[in-house]
Amino acid sequence: MPRKTPGRRTVSVTLTEDEYNEVKRIAAKEDRSMSEVGRMFITQGLNGTLTKDNMDDIAPVIREQVDSVLSPKLERLISLVAKTCIQSGTAAYLSADAIFKFVPAVQREEVNVSYEEARKKAVVYMKGKPE
Repeated sequence: MPRKTPGRRTVSVTLTEDEYNEVKRIAAKEDRSMSEVGRMFITQGLNGTLTKDNMDDIAPVIREQVDSVLSPKLERLISLVAKTCIQSGTAAYLSADAIFKFVPAVQREEVNVSYEEARKKAVVYMKGKPE
Protein backbone atom coordinates (compact mmCIF):
# COMPACT_ATOMS: atom_id res chain seq x y z
CA MET A 1 0.00 0.00 0.00
CA PRO A 2 1.42 3.45 -0.94
CA ARG A 3 2.76 5.61 1.84
CA LYS A 4 0.49 8.59 2.64
CA THR A 5 2.12 12.01 2.98
CA PRO A 6 0.22 14.70 4.89
CA GLY A 7 -1.38 17.23 2.52
CA ARG A 8 -0.97 15.00 -0.54
CA ARG A 9 -3.40 12.77 -2.42
CA THR A 10 -2.67 9.76 -4.59
CA VAL A 11 -3.73 9.71 -8.22
CA SER A 12 -3.49 6.67 -10.42
CA VAL A 13 -2.62 7.37 -14.05
CA THR A 14 -2.63 4.90 -16.93
CA LEU A 15 0.09 5.46 -19.53
CA THR A 16 0.78 3.94 -22.91
CA GLU A 17 3.88 1.78 -23.18
CA ASP A 18 5.74 4.64 -24.95
CA GLU A 19 4.68 7.19 -22.33
CA TYR A 20 5.71 4.87 -19.52
CA ASN A 21 9.12 4.24 -21.11
CA GLU A 22 9.68 7.95 -21.64
CA VAL A 23 8.83 8.82 -18.01
CA LYS A 24 11.10 5.97 -16.89
CA ARG A 25 13.92 7.25 -19.13
CA ILE A 26 13.58 10.82 -17.80
CA ALA A 27 13.50 9.58 -14.21
CA ALA A 28 16.68 7.56 -14.72
CA LYS A 29 18.42 10.42 -16.51
CA GLU A 30 17.56 12.91 -13.74
CA ASP A 31 18.08 10.34 -10.94
CA ARG A 32 14.52 10.83 -9.71
CA SER A 33 11.60 8.55 -9.07
CA MET A 34 8.92 8.15 -11.69
CA SER A 35 6.47 9.70 -9.22
CA GLU A 36 8.65 12.82 -8.95
CA VAL A 37 8.81 13.10 -12.74
CA GLY A 38 5.03 12.66 -12.96
CA ARG A 39 4.48 15.37 -10.32
CA MET A 40 6.88 17.66 -12.17
CA PHE A 41 4.94 17.27 -15.44
CA ILE A 42 1.59 17.76 -13.72
CA THR A 43 2.88 20.89 -11.95
CA GLN A 44 4.24 22.28 -15.20
CA GLY A 45 0.93 21.62 -16.91
CA LEU A 46 -1.03 23.28 -14.11
CA ASN A 47 1.32 26.27 -14.14
CA GLY A 48 0.89 26.67 -17.89
CA THR A 49 4.52 25.97 -18.72
CA LEU A 50 5.23 26.73 -22.38
CA THR A 51 5.09 23.68 -24.60
CA LYS A 52 4.89 23.03 -28.31
CA ASP A 53 1.19 22.31 -27.86
CA ASN A 54 0.28 25.68 -26.36
CA MET A 55 2.73 27.86 -28.34
CA ASP A 56 -0.01 28.72 -30.87
CA ASP A 57 -2.15 30.08 -28.04
CA ILE A 58 0.65 32.02 -26.36
CA ALA A 59 2.41 33.53 -29.41
CA PRO A 60 -0.41 35.97 -30.36
CA VAL A 61 -0.59 37.23 -26.77
CA ILE A 62 3.17 37.80 -26.70
CA ARG A 63 3.04 39.55 -30.09
CA GLU A 64 0.23 41.82 -28.90
CA GLN A 65 2.11 42.75 -25.72
CA VAL A 66 5.37 43.44 -27.58
CA ASP A 67 3.47 45.49 -30.16
CA SER A 68 1.73 47.56 -27.47
CA VAL A 69 5.11 48.42 -25.95
CA LEU A 70 7.05 48.99 -29.18
CA SER A 71 4.37 50.63 -31.34
CA PRO A 72 4.49 54.11 -29.72
CA LYS A 73 8.30 54.10 -29.83
CA LEU A 74 8.30 52.96 -33.45
CA GLU A 75 5.83 55.70 -34.41
CA ARG A 76 8.05 58.27 -32.65
CA LEU A 77 11.12 57.04 -34.55
CA ILE A 78 9.23 57.19 -37.86
CA SER A 79 8.17 60.75 -37.06
CA LEU A 80 11.75 61.75 -36.22
CA VAL A 81 13.09 60.16 -39.41
CA ALA A 82 10.47 61.99 -41.50
CA LYS A 83 11.36 65.33 -39.85
CA THR A 84 15.07 64.64 -40.37
CA CYS A 85 14.47 63.92 -44.06
CA ILE A 86 12.52 67.16 -44.46
CA GLN A 87 15.26 69.15 -42.69
CA SER A 88 17.97 67.46 -44.74
CA GLY A 89 16.16 68.16 -48.00
CA THR A 90 15.58 71.78 -46.96
CA ALA A 91 19.26 72.22 -46.07
CA ALA A 92 20.38 70.68 -49.37
CA TYR A 93 18.02 72.90 -51.35
CA LEU A 94 19.07 76.04 -49.46
CA SER A 95 22.77 75.23 -49.94
CA ALA A 96 22.32 74.64 -53.66
CA ASP A 97 20.14 77.73 -54.01
CA ALA A 98 22.64 79.92 -52.18
CA ILE A 99 25.54 78.61 -54.26
CA PHE A 100 23.67 79.18 -57.52
CA LYS A 101 22.66 82.71 -56.46
CA PHE A 102 26.12 83.79 -55.31
CA VAL A 103 28.49 81.90 -57.62
CA PRO A 104 29.30 83.67 -60.88
CA ALA A 105 27.62 82.15 -63.95
CA VAL A 106 30.91 80.89 -65.43
CA GLN A 107 31.58 78.74 -62.31
CA ARG A 108 28.09 77.36 -61.84
CA GLU A 109 28.77 74.25 -63.90
CA GLU A 110 31.54 73.27 -61.45
CA VAL A 111 29.17 73.83 -58.53
CA ASN A 112 26.52 71.65 -60.14
CA VAL A 113 29.03 68.83 -60.67
CA SER A 114 30.24 69.14 -57.05
CA TYR A 115 26.68 69.12 -55.77
CA GLU A 116 25.81 65.94 -57.72
CA GLU A 117 29.00 64.20 -56.54
CA ALA A 118 28.25 65.13 -52.92
CA ARG A 119 24.69 63.85 -53.28
CA LYS A 120 25.88 60.52 -54.71
CA LYS A 121 28.43 60.15 -51.90
CA ALA A 122 25.71 60.84 -49.35
CA VAL A 123 23.55 58.07 -50.85
CA VAL A 124 26.48 55.61 -50.71
CA TYR A 125 27.19 56.63 -47.13
CA MET A 126 23.57 56.14 -46.08
CA LYS A 127 23.56 52.67 -47.64
CA GLY A 128 26.59 51.84 -45.48
CA LYS A 129 29.03 51.33 -48.32
CA PRO A 130 31.75 53.94 -47.80
CA GLU A 131 34.46 54.24 -50.46
